[in-house]
Amino acid sequence: MIQITPSRPSLVLLATLAALWTAKAAAPFLAPLTLAMFILAFAWPVQSFLQERVPKIIALMLTLALVLGVMLVLGLLALWAFGAVWQAISSNAARYQLLYQSAADWLEGHGIVMAGIWADNINVNWLLRMTQQIVSRMSQTMSFWIVAIAYLVTGLVEVERVKHNVRGLSDPAISDIIIGGFRETARKLRRYMWVRTVISMFTGVAIGVFALATQIPFAVEWGVIGFALNFIPFIGPLIATTLPSLFVLAHLGDPGFALLVFACLSIVQSLSGNYIEPRVSGDALQLSPFVILVAIFLWTFIWGIYGTFIGVPIAIAVAAFTSRAPAMRWLSQLMGAGQALEKGPGA
Repeated sequence: MIQITPSRPSLVLLATLAALWTAKAAAPFLAPLTLAMFILAFAWPVQSFLQERVPKIIALMLTLALVLGVMLVLGLLALWAFGAVWQAISSNAARYQLLYQSAADWLEGHGIVMAGIWADNINVNWLLRMTQQIVSRMSQTMSFWIVAIAYLVTGLVEVERVKHNVRGLSDPAISDIIIGGFRETARKLRRYMWVRTVISMFTGVAIGVFALATQIPFAVEWGVIGFALNFIPFIGPLIATTLPSLFVLAHLGDPGFALLVFACLSIVQSLSGNYIEPRVSGDALQLSPFVILVAIFLWTFIWGIYGTFIGVPIAIAVAAFTSRAPAMRWLSQLMGAGQALEKGPGA
């Protein structure tokens, strides 16, 4: 039987640093895997429910269709909102050109020559590099989703087999840690996304109502954009606050009103994202707000925007597994998973 002994914090620190370096180096492989496992936490209960009523292959196909349908609807909704705003900006290109010229004249009157800045920084080579980066990013995004969906399909097919193999391990304690950790992680991820969805809906509705009340153009679209971007912690709310303010400044030409919009939207985002959500999510997930912030910024550094989204789910998984392993309970305690410590691996 395998003996589980208390781990040394120094060894855990070295192992953590090695794991983080591996995550950054193997991002094309590991990032889609984490997304697939995240989606699996929501897709497997659906497939398990369907398998009791229809053949397994049909249940798999229906589950995949549901997952892809939800992602498609959300993606199209966000594209519609962004597209409507972009179309309005494009149709007023002449106005924005006049605003740019006025700003350039003002800057030149204070000794800042915009033409020189453009000539020094924006040229044909810069445009070619930018185009190449955009094309490369689009290709990487498509590859990312293809790999993630392939992982998801494999996961849905292999869940029961993997569970059976884990239960067949010679040490029941290891089996309990693995199965219990995955079960607890999935439960908390579903709770986390429920809380985040409700808060995102609140934020989107608040932004839309405020835009309607102040007669800002595209009020519904701004609400949808706020709802979509709020799923990306910190960076998303910042964009959802800044974009309407810049649009008001450029479209209406009223700096005072633009500042008012920015201040009011900042209050909405601050209440929902920086005050309510960390406390609600932290209490529900047994994670301290500090750990949530560290996870967001750490994984943003490692995996970029996707890391901003997946950082908290990774922290949830780490807390769930360490709370069930006697050798790692100290780490779970540091992360704030106090109730999980009391329950132990047999909970």
